[in-house]
Amino acid sequence: MSHFLDRLNYFSNPRESFSGDHGVTTGEDRTWEDAYRNRWAHDKIVRSTHGVNCTGSCSWK
Repeated sequence: MSHFLDRLNYFSNPRESFSGDHGVTTGEDRTWEDAYRNRWAHDKIVRSTHGVNCTGSCSWK
């Protein structure tokens, strides 16, 4: 429930600006970024070719 309440207070959280107000540091929850990074984590390496129209027929890892 506290996570829900934290989301409601999103606009009232203190923010610190830097670089002439072009950047802002916040204390918000960024756990969604881990889920996005794990989406692109591969569990094995396979041999493949790098292009459909490649005339060299070279394989790479």
